Parts: sequence; C-alpha cells; structure tokens
Amino acid sequence: MRKRKSDNLSRDDFQREQAPPRRHGSLRRAGKLIVVLALVLAVVLVAAYRDLSSFDSVRRLFSYNKVTQDEQGKAELYSFDNDRTNVYAMLGERLIVASTTGVSVLANDGTQVYAQSVHMTHPAVIVGRQTALAYDIGGQTAILLGEKGLIRDCGDISDAGILSASLNSSDYLTLTTEKSGYKSVVSAYDPSGNAIFAFNSSDHYVIDACVLRDCKHLAAVTLGEADGAFASTLNFYSLSSETAESKNILNGSLVLSLGRVGGKLATIADDRFTVFGADGSLCGSYRYDYPYLRAHSTGGTDFVTLLLSRYKSGSTLKLVTVSANGEKNGETDISKEVLGISAAGKYVAVLCSDSLTIYTSDLNEYATLSNTAYARSVIMREDGTALLLGASSAWLFIP
Repeated sequence: MRKRKSDNLSRDDFQREQAPPRRHGSLRRAGKLIVVLALVLAVVLVAAYRDLSSFDSVRRLFSYNKVTQDEQGKAELYSFDNDRTNVYAMLGERLIVASTTGVSVLANDGTQVYAQSVHMTHPAVIVGRQTALAYDIGGQTAILLGEKGLIRDCGDISDAGILSASLNSSDYLTLTTEKSGYKSVVSAYDPSGNAIFAFNSSDHYVIDACVLRDCKHLAAVTLGEADGAFASTLNFYSLSSETAESKNILNGSLVLSLGRVGGKLATIADDRFTVFGADGSLCGSYRYDYPYLRAHSTGGTDFVTLLLSRYKSGSTLKLVTVSANGEKNGETDISKEVLGISAAGKYVAVLCSDSLTIYTSDLNEYATLSNTAYARSVIMREDGTALLLGASSAWLFIP
C-alpha cells in the first residue's frame, strides 16, 4: 500500500504540490465574461434604439422577456369571477380581488393563492407595505391579508360599522368605526395586531385617520364648524395620548381622504390638496384650477395626481400632478370619458373608454395603448407597466 503523506505540510510543500494554472480555463472564463458583457451592451443598444432610455425600460426587458405578449405589448396574467362589485389592489406581485361575496389573492402566474367567502355590502381594499386589508364600508368584515393569504381576521375589532381604514408604510392599521354613545371611534394597531391607540370622539364625526410614517403619531379628520362656517379639522395626536397636540382647520373644505405624498401626510379635499409634517406644520397646498374633483391618486413617489372638471358633468377635464410642496408638476387637457386614473412610482396611467395613456410625473406622454379590450379600471405599477382589469380577467401592458 502506498504510504499516505502527512497532512501537516508546510506552506512551501503545499505550494509545490499545486498543479500549475490551466491557461485555457482562464481563457474560457474570460470568453464567457466577454459574451455576457456583449449581451448587456446589446440590450442597452436595443433600449436606445427603441427610445427606452430609462432604467425601468431596461429592467422591463429583463423582467418580462419570457412573458407572452401580443403585438401591442399586452399579456394576460389573472383570471377571476365576473362580479360587477369587484374591487382590486396590488400587493407586490399579488392581485387582491374583493367583492360582495368573497376575497381572493392571485399570484402573478394566475394561480389562486387564497380565497374566502364573505358577505360585504360595500367592499374596499387598502394596501400597506407587506399587508392589505379587505373590508366592508359600513359593515364589520375586515380581513388582513399578506402575499400568501390570510394573516388575521379583524372582524371582531369593531362591534359596529367601519367608516374608514388605513395602513401606513410600516403596516400599522387604523380603523375609524361607529360606536354606541359616541360620534366615532379611532383605533390603531401595530403589525402584530396589538392595540396601541384608541380615541372615542363624542363631539365630532371622524371621517378618516391614519398612523403617520414615524409610527409615533396619528392624524384624524373631523367634520364640524369654525366661526359659524363649515370646516374640516385635521387633528394630530401622539400615540401615547388621547389629547390632540395640534389642530389645523380647513375652512370651507370637505376633506375626502388622507394619503401620503413624498412621505408626508396629505389631505384630499373638495377644493384643495394640502400636505403636512408629522408635527402638523403646513408643508404645501394647492387649490384646484377647475372647481370639481373627479378622481385622484396618491400612489406616485412624490406627487399627487388630480383629475379636475370645469363642470359637474361632461368631459372637459384637466389632469394635474402636484408635488409634496404644493407646486404643479404638469397638466394636460383631456376631452374623453375617463374610466380611471392610477399613479405609481414616477408614472400616471389614464384609462379612457377607448385607450390607455401612461404619463411621467410631469405629464409628458410615455406610452399609449389603443386597444384596451373592454378594460374597466387600471392599476399603475412602479416599473412602468399597467394592469388593465376587465370583467373576469386582467392583463398587463408592457411598454
């Protein structure tokens, strides 16, 4: 038997016993690297040729290169039950569908991840960072969902109707509900479901509330009067106290909802858009050029999108984007029937009865689709793609 060498070799012994480097192996690796670099360069050149100059354009070429698209760039992704009460939201790559009869979560390959039968009269869906809440406006049903399905049934939180709900960017949940003996009740919960704030309002109706981005403060909007005139009041609370630390009165304004723009709290009212800091200080405000607000979206990274109308009815519309400091980014006139608007990242999608247009945040036209195939609504996505939703299916438009 051949004698085994000692394992305790010196550094010189170890170096002498190594095989000499194989040059052709190094050349082969270098060749592979050159091929990869050539492919990347080719993609960049193709992007430039197609006038796709942004990073999102190049990213889409990689992300959707295996997705089957038609000649217009559409790819069907999701199928669901045909229900005219359906409402939709995107949680990551998952599509959440809620109706008067059920809630489902669909993966991006079209498979159903989760489904539950429920009864809701006015279904709604809100989205945080990693969770979404499907709930019944005016009812007691509230289901917290993640990308894999049910996280928690929140229906036992309230023994009365839910007026509004919100999830902040850290998945702190706020519910505004009815309660016997009070005008409204505001309750806040951390991502684990622990109650961290509760406020019973006996003097004013609270229409909306949310935990702020710092997860230490809460804002709530109440309706009432100021100096004998109608007004909305924005109240700021520390989560450790039921006494408001500051108040902002919006005289003559009806606040419709709260949102986030550029990480700051925003109020969408019937006559103006206003942004506040966590301490209640005013950061910016924009009064509408046209008097009637038809739709809005706060999904953009650092801007709000407003669809305004000169008249109560008709198609004389103006689309406006406004920054977090209240300055107008862009505007464009629209003379078609608008079915829906949606903003995400630096893009805005406008779905009309016969077409889809995607704009950048300054409302320069980015991409168009002429055949929307009976889409009823649209969800813009941060990478520049738009999800078109029909009666029983959803398809992705990839510019």
